[in-house]
This record gives sequence, C-alpha cells and structure tokens, in this order.
Amino acid sequence: MFSLNLNDFVLVWMSLLYEAIPFVALGSIVSGLVETFVSRETVVRWMPRHRGVGILVSAFLGIAFPMCECGIVPVVRRLVLKGVPASCAITYMLAAPIVHPLVLLSTFIAFQAQGGAGMVVLRFGLGVVVATGVGMVIWQFMGDRGVFRDEIHEMVDSGHVHVHVPAGASFGRKILVALRISADDFATFGAFLIVGTAIAAVINSGFSRAAIAPIAERPALSVAGFMVLAVLLNVCSEADAFIAASFQAFSVPAKLSFLVLGPMLDLKLLMMFAPVFRKRAIALLCALMVSFVFALCVTGSKWMPEFIGMLPE
Repeated sequence: MFSLNLNDFVLVWMSLLYEAIPFVALGSIVSGLVETFVSRETVVRWMPRHRGVGILVSAFLGIAFPMCECGIVPVVRRLVLKGVPASCAITYMLAAPIVHPLVLLSTFIAFQAQGGAGMVVLRFGLGVVVATGVGMVIWQFMGDRGVFRDEIHEMVDSGHVHVHVPAGASFGRKILVALRISADDFATFGAFLIVGTAIAAVINSGFSRAAIAPIAERPALSVAGFMVLAVLLNVCSEADAFIAASFQAFSVPAKLSFLVLGPMLDLKLLMMFAPVFRKRAIALLCALMVSFVFALCVTGSKWMPEFIGMLPE
C-alpha cells in the first residue's frame, strides 16, 4: 500500500511547489497592496455593522476578490490588521477559493459530461454554507480576541504594522513599501509552504490511488476517504475538480466532500495557519470544517438534486 520512491517524491514535491508558489507570491503581493493603499478606516467603514450580515457577505466576497487557497492566508492576516473582524476574515478565507470564478469554470469543464452545472451549483452552495457556518460558530464561541496569535492582536490594538507609509509619500514610494511587506509575507508563509508540500509529496508518491477504491461502495466511508484524500493531496482548487472527476466509481457526495474540504483544509494550509492562528483556534477550525462537510455530504444522497445525473440509483 505504501512504497516511497525518492525520484517520485522529488518530482511530486517540485510539482506541488511549482503549482503553489505563484499563488503564495500573488497573495503576498495583494497583502502588501492592501496594507499600503487601503486604510483601516476604509475597511471598517465597508464592513456591514451587523456581524451576521458581515459574515454572509464575506462568504461571497471571493467572487469579486478571488484568491486561491495557496495565497489566501497572508491576505486574511492583512485584512484582520486593517480591522476586519475575525469571523468575517475566516469566512472569506474558507469560501474564496471555492467561489472563485476560475474554480467554478474548471469544475464545470471537469464534470461537463457528468452534470457539470449541477456540480458547480452544489460546490458553490456547500462552500458558502460551510464557510458561513464556521464563521458564525467562531463569532459566537471565540469572538474576535481568541482566534489570532497575540502579536497580531497587539498590532491591531496599536493601529500599525511593522512598516509605515510616510505621510505624503509618492506613489513610487508606496509601491516600494508594498513590495517590502510582500517580501516579508512571502518569506514567512513560503517557509511553511515548503514543509507542508514536502509532507504532501510523501503521501502523494507513497500511496496508490487504488488503495482507497474498496471503500467506494460505502457512502460514509467514501465521504470520509475523500476528505482524508483532500487534506493529504494538497491540490490547488483550480485543478482539483479534474482529479475528483477521474474517480468514476465514487458518488457525487464523496466527490463534493473532496471539492469543498480541500480548498479549506490541507497539509500546506495547516502549516500556513501556524504563524497566524492560535493553536486552539486551528483545532476548532479543523473540527468545524470536517464536521460540517462530513454531515452535509454523508446525507447528500437524500437532499442533493437528482437532476445532476450522477447520483446512484
């Protein structure tokens, strides 16, 4: 079942890094631009006053402000430093890689012969429901002070971050400041990305896809198996639909568990959570994501629309 080949490991590791690093770089650049050009007052003024409405709006924000999961964490940290509530930031972090227009397009293309439009609707809907649900629970049980690491709250309280933009600075000066911030973020999250993708490469190159085939006939096990696979494979959300569609023997609920949980939780994301979230917050986030996705998908055959044309008879 497990046999690790060094050449395969290196190839998979480099492939994962090649796939993920551009998105981490993009996320770091966006975070630098947000920090430099968007004032805290603007962000606070933009957020709805009612927290429940703010959480719901945040779940759809990824449509207009799309980000891949590989680059979402540094952007979320900067948004929090700008005054975005923790529950809203987390909701955006979880939903954005799923409601991303390119992700939805790739999902439609991958499942075009297997009810593509239905899969897009279900993936979008489940992503919004899970992200909103997690955001609501975080708001009720952890508030805004118990989620992020102390140093982040200290920066929020003091109203500044490590790099300041001088008053009256020229556009060119602001760009240089944004690039400095981007470089710092890339160095921080890139280190965790390297470790996370290395672990994922061991899993990818050591286990065969056929190893999980025997569980396809058992609904609960197939959903659980695909969720484990989503965490271990570390596939970008813009490409994961093609992998899910290739498992012909598995049901729609199982494939959706892969397509929804993967962009929210995988090994590289776990490593990138470490410098941002408190340990208990990471544990709660993981428990909520896994519980919500499993509950929705394991009961999926009872409520998912049959027009998708893929549900077993």
